[in-house]
Amino acid sequence: MTKEDRFDHKLDLRTLLPEDFDAVKKIMEKVYPTMGGSWTLEQYQSMIKRFPDGQLCVEDKGRVVAVALSLIIDSAVYGERHTYRQVVGDGTLKNHDPDGDYLYGIDVFVDPEYREMRLGRRLYDARKELCETLNLKGIIIGGRIPGYARYAEKMKPGKYIQMVKNREIVDPVLSFQLSNDFHYRTVVPGYWPDDHRSMGYGVILEWNNIYYEEKRRLIPRVKTYVRLGVVCAFCRSTRNP
Repeated sequence: MTKEDRFDHKLDLRTLLPEDFDAVKKIMEKVYPTMGGSWTLEQYQSMIKRFPDGQLCVEDKGRVVAVALSLIIDSAVYGERHTYRQVVGDGTLKNHDPDGDYLYGIDVFVDPEYREMRLGRRLYDARKELCETLNLKGIIIGGRIPGYARYAEKMKPGKYIQMVKNREIVDPVLSFQLSNDFHYRTVVPGYWPDDHRSMGYGVILEWNNIYYEEKRRLIPRVKTYVRLGVVCAFCRSTRNP
């Protein structure tokens, strides 16, 4: 992108379409070259089919340049200490629960050429609006701490996170998430083992929907599945089984 191009944009927010896959794949291969690259076409199509409203993007003159992917979960099933794979599963969003209580953000990525344009914040705001529209309790995300690797020999992740919160350290991901009104709940070792810059750790963060209205069920819901108390080893390469 040339200097002149930076002032010649037409940015629009919308939901992803099946024909956007090639553009999404190119961005992911730029952003995650050492973490498995892109979702497969099958996974991408399944995401859109299962929860079309949760797959958002920003386009510039028709070309996708930033993406946010999500699903709805029943928070009681996963609790606070869960891994990325336990929520995302095989990447087809088969764990999406339309009757759940939280929106779960599984990915946000921006074309490197479009950084510093606040597109990530725009996508986060769109997620919040979707959460309010669907009357969900809030948004949960598993935050990365890619700056932690430089401090791992000096401090535990809890201290690192506290220093990021206190603005004593700037983390390229966590600082942004905290600035978007998310608060951290717990640290999970092995949340994303292939994320070496975060030393495998994930930070479970939450944004609360202050407009949430309690839903009343006339008939209690019966769960048809159980949660296994097993932390599975995971690497991003499982996106390409």
